[in-house]
Amino acid sequence: MHREISELIEIGRLLHSRGWLPASGGNLSVRLEDERVLITASGSHKGHLTREDFVVVNLKGEVLEGSKKPSAETELHLLVYRVFPEVKSVLHVHSINSTLISRMAQEDIRLEGYELLKAFEGIKTHETSISVPVLENSQDMEELSKRIEKKLREEKVYGFLLRSHGLYTWGKSIREAYIRLEAFEFLFECELRLMPLA
Repeated sequence: MHREISELIEIGRLLHSRGWLPASGGNLSVRLEDERVLITASGSHKGHLTREDFVVVNLKGEVLEGSKKPSAETELHLLVYRVFPEVKSVLHVHSINSTLISRMAQEDIRLEGYELLKAFEGIKTHETSISVPVLENSQDMEELSKRIEKKLREEKVYGFLLRSHGLYTWGKSIREAYIRLEAFEFLFECELRLMPLA
């Protein structure tokens, strides 16, 4: 677990330095052995994480290790792990691009024709498109989880947006999740620049 904590601390600093995790926003997690999940604690500043800023929970959200409270959005991470057993890491950011595009989109976002779509597993050509669901945010995690799960099971997606909130994406490793995150950020910025000014 020491390696995973060190890697998430490094990722937290990097994401904060890029402006993607301001204040105490966002959360980072990794699946451990025995169906346990390591996740950042509630209120932790991701640019200044220490070992004490992590808790270990099971897939029901019960705290197994750590003295702090897990993020209020732990359930959304656990949902991704339950729906996709191959996923090893989930990253959630409050970046400007993901927050703005989630506010401007009237429906799910379709990213089409970009060379960088090849950053997503299984895509071999720019002549394709992917959908990024945009869901209304809610403080009711149970209700929100049900809506997200429905979307995740409807079609192949690599991440989702919560309106006025930010992006969730994942991968088979922390590195793959980070690569997807970086790809989404680039693609969202391209889409925002293409949008006419209101």
